[in-house]
Amino acid sequence: MKIIFIILLAANIAYIVGTQYYSPKQAIPLPAQTNPEKIKLVSMHEKCLIWGDFHEEQIRYAEKMLSELRPNLVFSLEESSGTTMYWLHIPPHANKETANREINKLRNLGIVSFRVKDDKQWENAISLGIFHDQKDALKQLKEIEKKGISHAKIENRHIPLRKIAIHNPSAAIKEQIQALAEQFDDTKLIQGKCERL
Repeated sequence: MKIIFIILLAANIAYIVGTQYYSPKQAIPLPAQTNPEKIKLVSMHEKCLIWGDFHEEQIRYAEKMLSELRPNLVFSLEESSGTTMYWLHIPPHANKETANREINKLRNLGIVSFRVKDDKQWENAISLGIFHDQKDALKQLKEIEKKGISHAKIENRHIPLRKIAIHNPSAAIKEQIQALAEQFDDTKLIQGKCERL
């Protein structure tokens, strides 16, 4: 009985292998499109909050604030436009130590400032602010001169501006970003569309 079972099993296996190997290949028919009108194209854009326009000093601070507010927030930085702004500064010092002493002196007078580190031409200069309006820069210069700082200067600079695009924000994120945007002068927050990431 066992011998008959083994012979039949071997015959079945041989039959299956033979039909698979020797039979002509048939094309597998594709399913017919039953409702082609229901196919929708996916948009390459998504809803965004667009927050700008930031100059160089502002964008770093805004990014820091966003990462503290929402560490996993998806956003991108985009080029915006350029503008002429007015930079109030103290010309470069000979070295870092001299610049830092000057900054401490300014802090003691209640003047907010920071040392320029990035630009070779302006390394160890002290930035006292950047202004959209020349009148505001002149007003600040006069205030600084009243405190005894006589070597500050105003320079016209072409500043590239950037914006932050926050992708697919929830209602809660919109509220938080709106509150944050109110802390930044001369920036706007608008609802728009941006490229998918």
